[in-house]
Amino acid sequence: MTYVDYFSNLGFNFDTDLKKKVIDIEEEATLSRKLLNSVFFYKSPNNTNTSFYIVTTTLEETELQEFRKYVWNKNDADIIFYYPDGAEEMEMLYAKYSPRVTNKDSVLRTFSTSQKDLDTIETIKHWQFDSGVFWLNYKSFIDKAKYKGIDKELVATLKALKEQLNKLLAILISDDDKKNEVVQALIDRTLYIKYLEDKHIINSYFFNHYFNDEELNYKKLLENNSNTDINKLYKIIHEIFNNALFDQPTIDDKYLTDGVRKLIADSFNHNVNSGQLRLFDFRFDVLPVEFISYIYEVFLSEKQKENGIYYTPKKLAQLIVDEVITEDEIGSILDPSSGSGMFLITGYQRLLEIAKKQGLEPKNNIEKIKFRTKLLSDNIFGIEKESTAQRFTLFSLSLQIFVGINPSDIKEFIASELEQKNEINLFNEVNFYQNIIRQNTLDIEKKAFESKKFRYIIGNPPFVRKEVNEDAKYFTNNYELDVFNKKIIAKDVIDGYQISQCFLLKIKEWSDNNTRLGFISNSSNFYNEANKFQDFFYSNYGIEKIYELSRVKKILFEKAKESVIAIIFTNNFQDNIIDYYPVDLGLFSEKPFELLIIQEDKVIEIAQSKLIEKELRLRDFLVGNEYDNVLISNLGNNSKLKDFYSSIGRGFQIWGETARKKEYGITKQVWNKLKEDEQDVYLQKFINKYFSDYLTNVYNKPYIKPSNLRPFVKLQSKKFIGDLTNFERPIKDNSVYIGKKLMFTRIGSKLNCVYSKSDDYFDFSVYTIKLKDDNNYYLFQAILNSYIVQYYLDFYLRKRVLDSFSRIGNDDILSIPIPKENSKLESEISDISKKLTGRILEYSEIEHELNELIYELYELSYWEKQRVRDYFLPKSRIGRKKTALDNYKNTLSEILGFYVESPILIEEAKEDFNLIVVKISFDSNSNNPKATKVRQYLLNEIFEENPNENFLASQEKIYGNDCVYIIKEDINKNWTETKAFEDGQDILKHLIPNENGETVH
Repeated sequence: MTYVDYFSNLGFNFDTDLKKKVIDIEEEATLSRKLLNSVFFYKSPNNTNTSFYIVTTTLEETELQEFRKYVWNKNDADIIFYYPDGAEEMEMLYAKYSPRVTNKDSVLRTFSTSQKDLDTIETIKHWQFDSGVFWLNYKSFIDKAKYKGIDKELVATLKALKEQLNKLLAILISDDDKKNEVVQALIDRTLYIKYLEDKHIINSYFFNHYFNDEELNYKKLLENNSNTDINKLYKIIHEIFNNALFDQPTIDDKYLTDGVRKLIADSFNHNVNSGQLRLFDFRFDVLPVEFISYIYEVFLSEKQKENGIYYTPKKLAQLIVDEVITEDEIGSILDPSSGSGMFLITGYQRLLEIAKKQGLEPKNNIEKIKFRTKLLSDNIFGIEKESTAQRFTLFSLSLQIFVGINPSDIKEFIASELEQKNEINLFNEVNFYQNIIRQNTLDIEKKAFESKKFRYIIGNPPFVRKEVNEDAKYFTNNYELDVFNKKIIAKDVIDGYQISQCFLLKIKEWSDNNTRLGFISNSSNFYNEANKFQDFFYSNYGIEKIYELSRVKKILFEKAKESVIAIIFTNNFQDNIIDYYPVDLGLFSEKPFELLIIQEDKVIEIAQSKLIEKELRLRDFLVGNEYDNVLISNLGNNSKLKDFYSSIGRGFQIWGETARKKEYGITKQVWNKLKEDEQDVYLQKFINKYFSDYLTNVYNKPYIKPSNLRPFVKLQSKKFIGDLTNFERPIKDNSVYIGKKLMFTRIGSKLNCVYSKSDDYFDFSVYTIKLKDDNNYYLFQAILNSYIVQYYLDFYLRKRVLDSFSRIGNDDILSIPIPKENSKLESEISDISKKLTGRILEYSEIEHELNELIYELYELSYWEKQRVRDYFLPKSRIGRKKTALDNYKNTLSEILGFYVESPILIEEAKEDFNLIVVKISFDSNSNNPKATKVRQYLLNEIFEENPNENFLASQEKIYGNDCVYIIKEDINKNWTETKAFEDGQDILKHLIPNENGETVH
């Protein structure tokens, strides 16, 4: 069977679906000729990850390996079908595997191409790829796939080169900063030259013109051992890019040693022995330009990460750009914190897309280069403080001009430049380099782009969690802005000198009535911790969309501790209805897909006016939903803990600037210059001096830290202290440590409250509260350890609830609701609490009973109790447990049955990818298939009939004519009674819509 017949039987059309591709693999002329008219490409819909190539000519094993390497670098396909025309078998290979994986190990499956075996091809039919269902058939492969994206492979390769260079230069350079500077300069140049050579900007014409040798290249220059020629090349490249590419164009000869030159030259060779990747394995002529921004991570120091500077992944930048530039309108783009340029590259790509769509881009490639350069110069602007990041931005934007240009045309262009002008003047006529300014965005005296307004402003400004940024501090204390005859004073807007807030105020300066904006921001700006800033932001911008990204930060920012949101807004305040998206990890959020899925059915509509009037907070939607908010509101109607306390406090801080200065005479300036290991030595000496493992006359106070506290129980201290005045903040009022009190932790997921009558000495991570009435201690100990209080804190009060170091403050504790008096229940609860304190009872044995009593004390309804119980349900798989879904199905049937006259039939089936499918039939005579056959129904009926549906990003509920299918992951928390109630409400809203969208049942 021919490949045309075979793929036509699969449902593909060679005119519309499968496009012929010209593959020109540099230095592989024979292979390129073989591939001519023999390669087809299918581009998949968004978020399906099913793009593929078809190769229809016979290749040698090494040639197939070379083609795989090309596709791997291009990073635009997930699958390769190898089907030499007329062959009896077709191989399906995974395209994301690196060249070090063999052809054999890359094969996912082999298909027979004979007519009689056509029934085996169901898994690769057209609709499977359009919907993403294709991957459902290859779950076992995904489970075992050892996959690392090409971007991460490239960074790992550069990091390995960096480490090797560090070792070589350690003999010559003792100062770490200087050594890092030289290593960075060498990798900068090597990376840029590799790009330029692969893109044919540096080519045989170039080397013949400048070095009289058309056979020359960078690798040969390194092997020729001529530092003069190497530095000459660096200098020429620096001049081509308007003297903006390097801090210094040349490198000192003493650092270009034989070992250094050989190491870099070897990186351009295939590492046959170890199989480790080298620069040789990467084809920069097809590698996406935005990878340059990712490479910036190689040079991103730990200090920068601590200061909140993180690389922005393409998928996040793309989300922002697509939402900000919604109309096909070319306009100026500013990124005031451009980093290595990801937002600007993505924005420029969007403008190029618009230009092509409107027919503005010339057909002639030489004219196309000139048009793209001018488009870049007229519309792309950035500000960046870090020199390395600025250089990466300039270089990657320069290369974007040549994307998709035929290599022979680039060679012709370069040859023409050299012949006519005797030099390469790529960016002299239209210079965009002045658009990417290297300076502090928050500089008040020297203002960047003063008086200029932009159509689009996008970015991901830095944010810090702990230390105060000095630039932000100065800006906050001194910046003022006049907007529409209204003066905005920074210190009335910025909370805690948060630098990201400074940026979100500063952008007003570059905005007019037509400006559209999109930013990544630390979530804390819009939750508990920034009331002044929230008042400003909600009242001065028109918010359109907010994407809550706390739950997906691990697929966005590696090692980032702070959660973020993406926010889309305009410079005009409007009483908008904001679309709030609580983005969550889905089935395909993990490797190898790492999809960022925005589910439209999860959107929550929020009136901006309610945020301004403080009727709602964004924090209200962080953990829970509308039903949780109702319960939180009901609980909030009770009295508060502040009505029952006499004092509240926290313990001493052990270490800090004051303690260091007192003990060692070290100032803040001196301390900040010390290396981390040197600082650790001072801290350890301090701890050894003022803490003891034994109780003595000097060390006579047991030291309590959070790990000493468990619900109702204080564990024995393992450390002892003496005079509290030795510490950073000793707390002048010692009564906080003395006598009756409730102790609890301020950091972590639980309070771990303990009632103590003794004297206890604890650090500042422990809070203590004293009550007016001693008779309340045991009762309040139980209340503070209860599920209902933990639920209230998590849903309403706890800060950084989805991040590390989640915490509560004094005001939060005093806001805890206390139920109205019920002497019988209070006595019963207090008695259990007392026995737990005295260790007469074990908490694990009576935890359920105690919490049930406290639910009664708060007068919770059945559904309210169940909501709290289900929230604390330990997460687990349901698997094949036969009755596990009975409560879910019974509850759902009860809710729906109240409104539906005909009998309801609810069935369940387990599916691949740890899915559970529940089918609700409203007609006992339904012709739709049973849930046990739902896989076939979903695949053949839903996705085949609705090709726009996307399985990988599918909604949880799919509505048939007389049935509903609910598809969710096999996690017990998805199939609780609470979820049955919520699913029932959603279904009823769909079947019996209310005007106000209110709860039906």
